[in-house]
Amino acid sequence: MNIQETNDLSELKQVQDKLIEQNPQKYTRGTGYGIEKKIRLNSDLCVSLIWIYKFYRHSEFVDIENYYTKKDFFFDLGTSEHKSIIKNYTQLRHWDLIAPMPTHPTEIKHKRGWYGITDYGIKFCQRELAMPKYAIIQNNMAIKHITIPVMIDDVLRDSNLVYDDLININN
Repeated sequence: MNIQETNDLSELKQVQDKLIEQNPQKYTRGTGYGIEKKIRLNSDLCVSLIWIYKFYRHSEFVDIENYYTKKDFFFDLGTSEHKSIIKNYTQLRHWDLIAPMPTHPTEIKHKRGWYGITDYGIKFCQRELAMPKYAIIQNNMAIKHITIPVMIDDVLRDSNLVYDDLININN
């Protein structure tokens, strides 16, 4: 490692330390490479999951075992007015509510942009189980959860949304 690389790493570490110091509720020091980031299971993610759930349940030629793209899941949702719902839906994977499509039998490789709903995703949508409210991610992978259990109704209620209105097939 040359002097320039060392200086670049030192500068990066200073920026990371500053982020952690300024936003301790959002960033923490990780045990591995990169910064740990705390993300919350919010109403936009829950609405995204409900839309994915409805796609699997009510689309005629959809197989529960297959993987689909964002375009498939949200085909009937206007992108401009519902940007916040569509934008971060892939974060649902940090709670194992959706899963990326595997492309290799023995290595961890996934097909970019293709996801499927998991059993946890279905059960969470059906109000059968609670999920941790927070996930701690590092290098875009969940490394732990903060176990404050929440049901989908609780998360939606925080944003004045009603589960029964969202799950309705006509929405």
